[in-house]
Amino acid sequence: MNPYTNDGSTTCTPKTTGVPNLPDSRVYQNPAIQSGSKCEQKGSSIPFTSVDAYFAILALVCGYLFVWLVNPLAILSPSSLGVGVTIFAICFDTTALLYMRKRAVSPPKSSYAWLILAMVSALYFALFSNGILKFFNLIFCVVVTAYWMAAACNSRLEPSLGRFVVPDLVDQLLQIPFFNISCAPKILRSTAGKNRKSKNMLAVGVGILVAVPLVLLVGALLTKADVTFARMVQKMTAEFGEHLLIILLRLLPAWLIGCYFFGMLYGNLQKRGVATRSKEQVDTGRERRRRLPAAMTVTILVLLSGVYVLFFAAQAATLFSAFTGVRPEGLTYAEYARQGFFELCEVATINLFVLGGVRLFTKRMEGRPVRPMIVFSVLISAETLLLIATALSKMVLYIQQYGLTLLRVYTSWFMVLLFVVFSIVIVAQFRTINLAKALVIAFSACFLILCYSNVDGLIARYNIDRYMDGTLNAVDLSALYTTPEASFPYVKALYQQTDDPDLREEIYRYWGDIQDDNRPFYEQNLEHFLVQKDTI
Repeated sequence: MNPYTNDGSTTCTPKTTGVPNLPDSRVYQNPAIQSGSKCEQKGSSIPFTSVDAYFAILALVCGYLFVWLVNPLAILSPSSLGVGVTIFAICFDTTALLYMRKRAVSPPKSSYAWLILAMVSALYFALFSNGILKFFNLIFCVVVTAYWMAAACNSRLEPSLGRFVVPDLVDQLLQIPFFNISCAPKILRSTAGKNRKSKNMLAVGVGILVAVPLVLLVGALLTKADVTFARMVQKMTAEFGEHLLIILLRLLPAWLIGCYFFGMLYGNLQKRGVATRSKEQVDTGRERRRRLPAAMTVTILVLLSGVYVLFFAAQAATLFSAFTGVRPEGLTYAEYARQGFFELCEVATINLFVLGGVRLFTKRMEGRPVRPMIVFSVLISAETLLLIATALSKMVLYIQQYGLTLLRVYTSWFMVLLFVVFSIVIVAQFRTINLAKALVIAFSACFLILCYSNVDGLIARYNIDRYMDGTLNAVDLSALYTTPEASFPYVKALYQQTDDPDLREEIYRYWGDIQDDNRPFYEQNLEHFLVQKDTI
């Protein structure tokens, strides 16, 4: 029996699709007939079937899992993120795939690359403990998952990754979910009003709500009537009451987040709120931003290039001495390595924003930048590559003398990333390439390499090995306190090999009772688990 009946308030007709008439570039090309009739309430633009109702419930469950396992407040303390993020990602992605399958939507094969990338990002939380990388990786995972949704449901402005990646992400993270955020409660309310089983479930829920105050009242009276019963109730409710309060506090944010999730899923599959802008409109908006005369931006690039030429000329004698490991007279290695290093990093970053601004806001001739702008963009990019190489050579020299720290690793990684970006920018001036795709792939690869290199373990192993070899004068244990789980295996080896009593005492004082750190399962990871099985 069809759960939806025509009682005058609902019009039920079999439909082959709920997809509105949209431009071909934003409409999934092969929608199939859904099981059952598709019902649309009068005065409503939300068509649905029983499949949509079931997955609305699953989306709300995902919302609760997100609040429980990920915890939106964890962004304030990202080190608490753990295997719960991985579990949630698996649940959400599985729900999305099942929803697509039930709606007879076959994601393009190319979209699975984004799904794999999202899962690789989510797997990091189950393995490592670095809080800083967890913070940025959570953002990265959310963005990649949103783009996977766009690719899987063919909701992008163009069929492949390209210059519309930012508008596509804005649609997936803001436009589509919030446009459809009320769909889950409306569908569930309509379903509950027309389905006998749903009515029974609703009646059960109301009965529970009515019974709760009665049970509490009767229970309170019975506890006063019998001491033994009172003790039993107190023992049963001591821990249950605390957990119940936590569960109740999670329900409201879980409901809102679940509605957001379903809005994203339902909106993409129904193409509801998807085609709000066309490629032509986005391109028109970009052309309106390009108001700066080419003569003005070329002048800026010429002057900036001239400053770098003068800088290289003035520093010719000492600028590249770090490549050979020679420091200028009168300076220690620390003074020489620090001298101008962060300034060079800032200059490289400024150059990136300058070239990006020139590309975005300068008027073009026949759709192409003027030739002088191309020439000086290449020149500034090449000068920036030289600055980056100089800065990195100083950092290598500094690391050789004083070892690794998190700041040194992150700064070096950022400079390598800028080197890759400016190299791609230079290539793009001579060859027609998909610049947005190249930059996204480069950043994703560099970021995941940084995450999976186990930075904290790398630092501990490098510094301790060099200390034991005698090539490093001291090992700074305080630098390893941030993520003690990652450094534990190497610190344990140092504890077993060193004869320094002060060093052994410090190690034992900090790492000796690390196994006593009890956390909920969803905050744990592989590094934490292995530490629990080991001792100094």
